[in-house]
Amino acid sequence: MRLFDEKVFLRLLLVLASVFFAAFIPEILSTREHLIWAVPYILADFFLVTVAVLYRFPVIGNRKRMRDDVEITSPTPAPTPIRDFKKDLMERDELFQMMVDVSSNGFWTFDVITGKVYWSKRAIKLLQAQASTIQDSFDLLKDRIVESDWLRFKDELKLALETGEKFNLTVSLLDGAVDSKLLISGHVQLNEDGHPIRIVGALDENSDKQAQEKQNYYYVYQDALTGVYNRKFFLEKLKVDVDMALQRPDYLFAVALLDIDRFGAINTSYSINVGDNVLRVVADRIKTQCRVGDTIARIGPDVFAIVLHDIQKNDDSDVKSIVRRIHSAVKQPIQLEGRELYIGVSMAVALNREVDCVEDIMANVTSSLREMKKSVNHGGIQFFSGGIREKAMRLYKLEFDIRKAIQAQEFVLFYQPIVDITNGNRIVAFEALVRWNQSKSKFISPAEFIPIAEETGLIIPLGAQILKMACMQAKSWVDQGFTDIQVAVNFSAKQFALDNMIDDIKQVLLETHLNPKNLKLEITEYTAVCEAEKTVKLMNALSSMGIQISIDDFGTGYSSLSYLKRFPIHTLKMDKSFIDHVTDDEEDASFARMVIGIAKSMNLDLIAEGVETESQLEFLKAEGCKLIQGFYFSKPLSAENAREYLQQHYIATKDLPVADSSVNDIPVIERSTVGTNNYIM
Repeated sequence: MRLFDEKVFLRLLLVLASVFFAAFIPEILSTREHLIWAVPYILADFFLVTVAVLYRFPVIGNRKRMRDDVEITSPTPAPTPIRDFKKDLMERDELFQMMVDVSSNGFWTFDVITGKVYWSKRAIKLLQAQASTIQDSFDLLKDRIVESDWLRFKDELKLALETGEKFNLTVSLLDGAVDSKLLISGHVQLNEDGHPIRIVGALDENSDKQAQEKQNYYYVYQDALTGVYNRKFFLEKLKVDVDMALQRPDYLFAVALLDIDRFGAINTSYSINVGDNVLRVVADRIKTQCRVGDTIARIGPDVFAIVLHDIQKNDDSDVKSIVRRIHSAVKQPIQLEGRELYIGVSMAVALNREVDCVEDIMANVTSSLREMKKSVNHGGIQFFSGGIREKAMRLYKLEFDIRKAIQAQEFVLFYQPIVDITNGNRIVAFEALVRWNQSKSKFISPAEFIPIAEETGLIIPLGAQILKMACMQAKSWVDQGFTDIQVAVNFSAKQFALDNMIDDIKQVLLETHLNPKNLKLEITEYTAVCEAEKTVKLMNALSSMGIQISIDDFGTGYSSLSYLKRFPIHTLKMDKSFIDHVTDDEEDASFARMVIGIAKSMNLDLIAEGVETESQLEFLKAEGCKLIQGFYFSKPLSAENAREYLQQHYIATKDLPVADSSVNDIPVIERSTVGTNNYIM
C-alpha cells in the first residue's frame, strides 16, 4: 500500500470543509432576516458531504494494484533492427542531387577543408561550359567570367570566410552576348566552434536580363503605340494558319485589312497626338468586336490586319457577320479632347480558298483594298474576287515596266503654253507634262502610270528625271534668245518631303547652267500644308534661290487660306473643274470670282488652267484673270513644236508695250495651229 493516496486526502478535505460550514447553520437559523439564505447554504453543505463520500474520482495513470502472489516473467525483448547507415547516406545524397538538378537555379559548394568545389548541372549550363571539362575547383568560374569580376568574387569569398556573412554579386560571362550576366551568391556554414567548414552558393540569371528579354519580346512582336501585334507577328501567325490549311483541306480562315480613310488629314488638321489617339481607339474597338483567339495587328501607319481563325460555317456568313460588326464599330464618332471626330474606314477581306501561301492571300486582300480605295466606293467592305487579283497583277506588271522605263529613259516631256492675254497673248511659260513613250507609235497617259509611281515611290527617281529634262530644255530655249521663258515642273508630295530636295535642285541647275528665274515648281495644296514648318523653310530656301513657287489645283484642297500668307508663293493655278462651268453654273462662277479676288488682294499671279471655249475666256477676261492655260490656245506640244510656238508668240519683257488697264478690250486670237499633227493628250 502506498503511503500517500491523493484521493483519500481530497475526500478528507471535503469532509472538513462541510463540517466547517455546518457550524454556522444554527446561527443562520436564529436570525429571521437571514432565513432565506439558510436553504441554499444547507444544500451546498450537503453537496460537499455527498461528493466527499460518494464521488468516484478518475484514475490517473496505471494505479491498479499488482498482485504479489503471482510471479510474472518479463517477455523476451524484440530484436533491435540493424540500420545500413551507408545506404541511408547514399539515398540522401541521391535525393539531394535530384533536387539540385531539377532546380531552375544553379548550385555550387566549396569545402573549406579539402578545397574542392562542386558545380550542379544547371550551374554548368549557366556558365556555358562543357560538362566534360569540369574540375572540382573554381577554375570553371575563373575561365568563364571577365577578369575584374573574378577578382571581385575572390575578395567577396575571402571576406565571407572571415566574417561568416553571405554575399551576392553580378558577373559578366566571357564570349557571351552583351547582356550575358549572372547573379552569384554564397552562404557560409559554420561548425559548433564557429569556424567555417563549407560555403553553399547559387547561380541565377540576372533579373535585368529576364526583364530585358520580356521587353525585347514586346518590341519584336507588339506595336508600341496601340498594344496589338505588329506586322512580324501577324505574318508568322498567318504562316501557321496556311500550314494548317495544307494539312486540313476543310480548315477555313480569313484575312481582313482595315484602312483609315484620309488619316493624314487628321494629323495635319489637328495634331499627331490626336492621330495617335485615334489609332488607339480603333485598335481597342477592333479587339472588342473580334472573337477570342483572333489575331489583330497593326501592319502600316493606318492599316490594321486581322486573322479570323477556324471559320466554322463554309458559307462565309460567320466572316461577313464579324467584318460588318468591326466596320460598324470602328466608324462610330470618336470623342477626343472635347471634340467629336468622324472617321471613315475601308475593309478588304480574303479567304484562304485556292491559295497555299502567305504571299498569295496577302496579295489577294491587298489588291482588294487598293481597288476599293481608288474607287468611289471607298469606306465600305470589299471581298476578294478573281477579277481583282488579275487587275492587281496587271498593276504589278505596270510597276515593273515603270522601273525599266526609268532606266531606259522612255519618258518624254510635252509642254503646254501659258499665255498672257493682257499683252497680245504672248507666251510667258510652259508647263512640262510627262508622257511615257513606250513605243514609237504609242504614248501612255500620265493618268495610267503616275498613281502607281506615287504609290510605289518610283515618283522620286521619275521626278528627278523630269526636272533635269525640263531644265535642259529651258536652257536650250534661253540660249536661243527666249530669255524670259519659264518652265513649270510639277513636284509630288514625296519629292517635296525629301531632306535633300534643295541640294538636288541646286545640283540640276548647276549641271544644266539654267538661271533659277526660268524655273517654276508646282505643288498641290495638300503638299503645301503637310508639315507646315518644314514647308516654310523649304519654300524660303527655294525663293531665295530665285525659283518661283506655284500652288497647283487651287481650291480643291484645304479650306483654310492662312498658309497663303505664311508661304512665299508667287502663283495660284485655278483647277479646271471650276473653269468648266463658269458660264452655266453660278456657284462655279462665284468661286472663280473669289479665287481671282484672293489672288489680286495678295498680289499673286493667277493661272486659269483648262480653258477650252471662247465663253470661258471671255468670263475670265471680264473678271481680270490674265494668265490662261488650256486647249483654247494650245494642247501640250512636243519640244520641237513648242519652239515653233515660241517663235510666233514670244515677246521679250523689254519689248512689251504698256498694257491697257482693262482686259475687256483685248482681242481674242484664233486657236494655235502649230504642230496639230503631233498633239498628245
